[in-house]
Amino acid sequence: MSEDPVAIVTGGAQGLGAAICKQLLEASYRVCIADIQEDKLKEVTDLYDESYVIVSHCDVSKESDFIKTFELTLKTFQRVDVLINNAGIGGEQNPRRVLDVNLMGPMIGCQLALKYMGKSNGGQGGMVINIASTSGFVPCSAMPAYVSSKHGVVGLTRCYGLPYHLDKDGVTFAALCPYFIDTPLLKHSSTGLLYPGLDFSKRTDLLSPAYVAKGAIKLLKDRINGSTLIVMEDGYHYVRVPEEFKNIPVG
Repeated sequence: MSEDPVAIVTGGAQGLGAAICKQLLEASYRVCIADIQEDKLKEVTDLYDESYVIVSHCDVSKESDFIKTFELTLKTFQRVDVLINNAGIGGEQNPRRVLDVNLMGPMIGCQLALKYMGKSNGGQGGMVINIASTSGFVPCSAMPAYVSSKHGVVGLTRCYGLPYHLDKDGVTFAALCPYFIDTPLLKHSSTGLLYPGLDFSKRTDLLSPAYVAKGAIKLLKDRINGSTLIVMEDGYHYVRVPEEFKNIPVG
């Protein structure tokens, strides 16, 4: 049985997810690519060696799909070390769907990661990386649903990234917050804003998926629980919580 680590990547069949999968494979990970797009999964199946890559149809807003993905991965590889909650959508005309996929998806993923990877449940610990966005910090009047979902992912990560879960289950949580990425998601999202005239996909400062994916690898190497890494043109920057916030009591 191979001792190579195993990662599940949601939304892994294209865009940033595909770039993350490629770099994980280069780092000797075995990968379960979970995605809702059957045609893209078929392309992945034809591209990679099945001893290192499996695919799973997964709508991350459905807990049953997520459970099947974890169980398929465990059945095939006998372990799960990393979950990367990458799946995401835009489209302000259906804000509930945006929140279901972008926020509830990672929330379900975090809960299941503790169930299947947590030491208190017989697992060996591991790491969860939630893909948020610089939109998790910066508002935009044209896409309140998307921005709210990414603010939520940052908060979700910081909650799960408190010492309790690491001490109890050996699972580290972190968030990756990239600037605009040159992906199909960005092109699609620009057609679903609340008002016309904005097209983020035409910006000249878009980041490449491969460049952003290196941020995920950095998080895996650094293993800083509760951390948030922003990815910009000038590099990778950990977010520092303002001193004024550190002593605010929480009930």
